[in-house]
Amino acid sequence: MTKLAIFSKSVVLSSLALLTAAMLPGTSAMAQTLPESPGQYALDVYALRGTQDTSAKLYVSVTTNDGQAVGSESFDSVNVQVQTPAGQLVSETGYTNIVSATGSPAVIDLGDVPLSDVVLVHAKGIAGADAVPVVLNGMTAVTEFAVNARQIVVPDFEGYGAQMNGYVYTAQNDPTRGFTGNEAPEEMSNLESKVEAMHPGLSRIFISPAAYLPGNQNLMDSNYKTIELAQKAGADVNITWWFLTHASNDVATEETYIDADMQNFATTVNDLVKNHGITVIKELTIQNEPDSVGYIKANMALYEYAYRRLDFYLKEDGIRNQIRLVGGDLVLNGQAPFFLYMAQHMDDVLDGWSEHIYWNYYDAGYMITRLNGILAYMDTLKSEGYNTKPLSVTEYGVRGYKTQNGVTIKDADPYRNGTLVATAAGYYVNTDGSLTPINETNIAGYQQAWFNMVSLNDGFIGMSKWDLYRAQYDFSYQDFSLIGYLFNPAPGQDRWPLRPAYYMEWLMANTTGQHWQVLGQSGSSSADLVTPFRGPNGELTLFAMKTDETAGAITIGDLPRGTEFHVLVWNGDGSGKVNDGGQVNAARTGTVSVNVPAGGMVALTTMTTAAPPQ
Repeated sequence: MTKLAIFSKSVVLSSLALLTAAMLPGTSAMAQTLPESPGQYALDVYALRGTQDTSAKLYVSVTTNDGQAVGSESFDSVNVQVQTPAGQLVSETGYTNIVSATGSPAVIDLGDVPLSDVVLVHAKGIAGADAVPVVLNGMTAVTEFAVNARQIVVPDFEGYGAQMNGYVYTAQNDPTRGFTGNEAPEEMSNLESKVEAMHPGLSRIFISPAAYLPGNQNLMDSNYKTIELAQKAGADVNITWWFLTHASNDVATEETYIDADMQNFATTVNDLVKNHGITVIKELTIQNEPDSVGYIKANMALYEYAYRRLDFYLKEDGIRNQIRLVGGDLVLNGQAPFFLYMAQHMDDVLDGWSEHIYWNYYDAGYMITRLNGILAYMDTLKSEGYNTKPLSVTEYGVRGYKTQNGVTIKDADPYRNGTLVATAAGYYVNTDGSLTPINETNIAGYQQAWFNMVSLNDGFIGMSKWDLYRAQYDFSYQDFSLIGYLFNPAPGQDRWPLRPAYYMEWLMANTTGQHWQVLGQSGSSSADLVTPFRGPNGELTLFAMKTDETAGAITIGDLPRGTEFHVLVWNGDGSGKVNDGGQVNAARTGTVSVNVPAGGMVALTTMTTAAPPQ
């Protein structure tokens, strides 16, 4: 693994390095007396051992002093010392004629060396196109994972955010569609403070043709207020045109309706940007889940037509260059034809693609299957000569059981005076058989954290959870919210209660952010999971969790020596909240070991964050 200078823990064998080596317990006399290299190269070393492995492997390569890759390298000799974490010499072994594959480090099997043992390396060989003789020292410890700061998995992260209901500032009485009886929410300042505290990243907001109809100015006003709230919270906003007007099966007539929709869409965005000081609108999407809409599936050229008209109007307004157009919002059953159509016909107009992914808590493996399936299809498109686009997930969430003992579970719909309706989000079944709404459980937050990490490791660039707070879009009732809403709270009870998944998302959003990078890593484990980030100013954040819901330590290497990380723990005590876990230092080996709670996750960060919400 090669890496950038900020992550370099290797040491050129200068006089200072010789003095350091001389002071290390057990350092060989040979390592202290060999001549130093010309000085432009450094040794990069890391050692890995998975929890199921029977031996540790050492990876050795040469970089320039500023962390750049070296085209070629070979080692006449590599001297390896293994020490206990306390510095006692365990073994010293010499290896000769070690050659690395092009672009890959040399690999040495260290045998049964346990995690956290310190490994000192002294290598002599040649490096670079000119075969410059080098004599280099390096130090590491045996870990499960090693961060690769030279490998950028996501170059420009859009952030962890959530869907913001644009109708939240209204009772949602829509005379044109017969909506009556909804109650406007109370204590909006309470909700606003919680949205702002989360510091959401990619956050999706619907706007629909209904807001443009006579008598519906309340809907449009609410959309504007919601976007203003997103700006106060520092979000990156995706505005999604909720649905295209469909009133005819005649293509020419349909195009007329679409053109009017896109004129309205562009005019609204232009007004927000130029007249209301809105700077957080980063991308636009047309038609929620178009692969589930019959007339669009039957004629995908209408979908393309909508994007091209929106593109045209945004260019006319002079704002197209600051706003990305994202196509998709696709679900499993119809995604392949749409991906292919977008690749074949819309490559020049789209800047990104998006997906929607849901899974049942009792089948968490499905979320991995969905991600892997999308990535596999991207590989297929590339193999066929098509361009693919950066992928984001603009809806995701955990569902629960919808039946029990063969009987449909029903929710009391508060927007219909308590009418019982079939549950949409579903329930968690407790060990005693009782039911808890899935959105109120720790397991929902835990699995969403898992999804947040895996998707970023897979290269997805942004995440918008469905959804941020309880509000009503129409008379269908579904509650996947991070923030609930109580119509009749008891005295002293919070009207806008925070759910476990809110605290988890708060932690991830407050220790990373827009324009961060997701870094590569080496190492693997059956259950342990790590996601490393680097901020625009060199900030570092690592997320760690165990996907089998057990507790235990996870070790991570190839970090900057001596870096102090603040540890924050989600669900460490079973409360579903965030607690302070103290500090951990990467020390002289550039490695950390952190204890991860069962059913929880840990963030290690160099950032200073606000106090966790309570």
